[in-house]
Amino acid sequence: MRRIVLSLLAASLMLPGLALATSFTDLDDSNPNYTAIMDLVNQGILQGYDDGTFKADQEVTRAETVKIVLLGAGFDVMTPTELHFSDVTSDDWYLDYVESAYLSGIVEGYEDGTFLPNQTVTRAEAMKIVLSSVELDYGLTDEEWYLPYSDYAEEWNIQGVQTDGLWHPHDEVTRGELAEMMYRLQQVLETGTVYDETATWETVEFPTVDITLDVPHGWYSKSEGVGSVWLLDEENNQYSMLTPYENGGTLLMTRYSNPDGLDANTLFAQINAQTSAPTTEATLNGYETLVILRDESLYFREWYIYLENGRLVHIVAMRGQGEYSDELDYYLNEIVESVGFYASGDSGLTTEQIVAELREAITVDAVGLEMIGLLADAEIIETDTIGIGTGPVDYYYSPSANITIKYERSFDVILDIEEGQTTAF
Repeated sequence: MRRIVLSLLAASLMLPGLALATSFTDLDDSNPNYTAIMDLVNQGILQGYDDGTFKADQEVTRAETVKIVLLGAGFDVMTPTELHFSDVTSDDWYLDYVESAYLSGIVEGYEDGTFLPNQTVTRAEAMKIVLSSVELDYGLTDEEWYLPYSDYAEEWNIQGVQTDGLWHPHDEVTRGELAEMMYRLQQVLETGTVYDETATWETVEFPTVDITLDVPHGWYSKSEGVGSVWLLDEENNQYSMLTPYENGGTLLMTRYSNPDGLDANTLFAQINAQTSAPTTEATLNGYETLVILRDESLYFREWYIYLENGRLVHIVAMRGQGEYSDELDYYLNEIVESVGFYASGDSGLTTEQIVAELREAITVDAVGLEMIGLLADAEIIETDTIGIGTGPVDYYYSPSANITIKYERSFDVILDIEEGQTTAF
């Protein structure tokens, strides 16, 4: 395994007299690089523009790159006694940075004697400059020149693959992305461990299922009704979260109200009796959990989490099997393992809102029973054991909502809803 040589201490990476963070009109914590950008701003390494913007999505130049890397790695910036590039003059703002980077062996020029300071940089070029600022043991390769850098970046999570499962070495890098690279390298050097990106994820409340989850940057979430977290496979034009394409993933979550107050062992035994897939019991953040290990086809995994209020949250993970599937497995597991209890008391929804959510869940597999559990007074009034050819059908009636719900067991799906107490669908 390649190793990082921790010859640079954390103190050498920080500048004395840190500046306070500045707010930018075009940047907030929804930006995936927000934490990195603001940390480097606090260190005095990055700054915005005179109009109050940061322009995180603007492509970064070679001159900007060497400035950020030099300051981020704690190098002294020197005033040169001679110039080494024909296109870098004494009037240029980046003169000292470019020459210092050259004298430190971080960058080289081109054969024609130029540096091309205003040329944008690719992911591979940026990573080489970033990693050349510290002493690292890469290993050798006879393949593409950038492989030692991209391999290192992936291994230590300084810059992972993109959402299509590829690294894209020739894509141009933005100011935000370069900040992320430098920030993560600093964290790796300080800790000596792979960069843990979960620390910067957003904590999202899902009041209808009594939990919170940490959601990665770039993922979407929905807190109402059938709670959900998902990543679209945008490269393959995925528009819906319900059927992930090859590089997409989805978590769906619903809640069983457990009106009989059964304990976790009893509930897990009942669930085990109804599944042929392998299961295991675990503890997630202190909560007893039954995990169904599917790992096949579209369905990746299921979790039944017993909360401190006696309710049971059911989370289903689906993901494609493309080049990004290993990363999707990691993200889906990490999201669920961040589970926390959200003391909402109840769903926080009115009866009318619950009915609306039930109607939204019609024909959605694997969520029916938990959705019906949103209505505490819903009881079975009749069961059609023959069903519709796939399994028994139950009819639930809720006096408070005055509706009957037609529910099919084998797919755990609500088939339809009618007003009043009836089985005539």
